[in-house]
Amino acid sequence: MIPEEQGLIKVNSGLLSALSRGQLNINVFQKEILVLECMVAGTSFRKLDSIDADLAATVKLDLKRESRNEFDKFAVALYYKAVKVGYIPKDKNEVIARLMDAGKSFYATIAAKDWEGTWLRLDIKIYIKD
Repeated sequence: MIPEEQGLIKVNSGLLSALSRGQLNINVFQKEILVLECMVAGTSFRKLDSIDADLAATVKLDLKRESRNEFDKFAVALYYKAVKVGYIPKDKNEVIARLMDAGKSFYATIAAKDWEGTWLRLDIKIYIKD
């Protein structure tokens, strides 16, 4: 039987050669893993009404480590573009902070958003890019 008839895939020899020499940097096993679901801390100290319309479930928030934060040595801030939205809660941030210090990358998405008076409650999902 011919390999195609056995359900096998014919590999391009040029592509196989480039992969074996390390000329192509392709990670076919890259995945994003949900590591934490939590509420954003500190939103009551931010003026977020100007970006409220932009904060939707499809938006990715950047995580930035604040190792010199005077209140929390494991502080991890959440940003939408250049606007600091708040922080990962102090009781939930140590593992993510240590992984960020070790070079791991994270991002967050908004799971729920609700104004409670002048306070914007944001529930987020944090993912590691692995």
